[in-house]
Amino acid sequence: MKVTREDMQLYAVTDTQWLNGRDFYEEIEKVLAAGATFLQLREKDSTHEEIVKKALAIKPIARRYGVPFVIDDDIYAALEADVDGVHIGQSDASYETARELLGPDKIIGMTVKTPEQAANAARLGADYVGMGAVFHTSTKKDAKDLSRDNLLKLTAMLDMPIVAIGGINYDNCDYLKDTGVDGIAVVSAIFASDDCSEATRKLYKKTRKLFNYNKNIIFDMDGTLVDSMPFWKNSAREYAILRGAKLPKNFDEITGVMDLSEYAAYLQNVLGIDTSLEQITEAAVDIMNKHYASDIPAKKGMIKLIRREYEAGSKLVIFSASDTSSVEILLKRLEIYECFEGIYTVYDVGIGKSDKESYKKVARSAGMDISDTWVYEDILRGVRAAHNAGLKVCAVYDKDSADDWDEICSIADKCIITG
Repeated sequence: MKVTREDMQLYAVTDTQWLNGRDFYEEIEKVLAAGATFLQLREKDSTHEEIVKKALAIKPIARRYGVPFVIDDDIYAALEADVDGVHIGQSDASYETARELLGPDKIIGMTVKTPEQAANAARLGADYVGMGAVFHTSTKKDAKDLSRDNLLKLTAMLDMPIVAIGGINYDNCDYLKDTGVDGIAVVSAIFASDDCSEATRKLYKKTRKLFNYNKNIIFDMDGTLVDSMPFWKNSAREYAILRGAKLPKNFDEITGVMDLSEYAAYLQNVLGIDTSLEQITEAAVDIMNKHYASDIPAKKGMIKLIRREYEAGSKLVIFSASDTSSVEILLKRLEIYECFEGIYTVYDVGIGKSDKESYKKVARSAGMDISDTWVYEDILRGVRAAHNAGLKVCAVYDKDSADDWDEICSIADKCIITG
């Protein structure tokens, strides 16, 4: 699993001693939902068996949010639980042992405090480093503060993701601006808070600006933002039967990935429905708009994600295979219309989503740098086209694309499972 600099933005480290009886797993889910970009399980008072048990429970939560998940120190727990990797300190097991046991695809992070340790991490090929402690911390009482000058010297030595560690909180993290680190690791700043979700949300918003991670995002709508594909299937089938068509057994499979123009052409040219393309399209839009205005549900967590990115200053647009009127009706009902700077459809663009040029055209029209833009998509052809266009892709699981999910995740830069 490849680690990016952006993954370091808000690196959450667990510590149950701060929770005061609150449910450990519920708090972790809140933290990930609010924007933590990396998760480390660090429970110094837990046994190996307890670490494995906790890791197995946390792993599906982290996978849902597409957040890298590592275990502190315990290589064997990381191996048994099959998490994304391990973080090792200078007094922990060696990098060589960790790599031999975990294999080439797992994440191995290392703590560095000195030029010698930084050079060693680079030589060994660590996936990222934790650098510090930059402030005094109660979780590592023997750690000495790392001066800003020394921090600058160490970051200049390394060309890899770097996260600052040690005593960092909302009030002092500004100190790390322009030091070469890519983000902050926090423990008590999140888990000691009475409201972990709000503490994470505030830190996410602040670090997004502090480390210049404001995103350009192109969101698909159907199957990505909302769970609308069952409605489309029913409407498509209902209309075709109403017009007297004899449907093939795989009708849902054939039409499920079509846009409106493709659907209308299929009904006319293949099923022989004697109605104009415009009339078929208008009828389909009218049927679906009633659902968009009333009962099509948002996918779990997507509204929070959109609002979080909007509040953090990211630029958001919609690129949909639905009609513009449908998009506007839905976004207004979900009360997120104001979060989007633009709405683009395949009909405006004039190119279908299977063509990589469609995503390039949307990005350019929205004033987005193609190399610095994310696309959120659920279907294979969209994921593949966006990837081939040079955009970064976050795949969103949809049960209608379940058979393609493994291939989708092999292409996408990140995968999330909602619901």
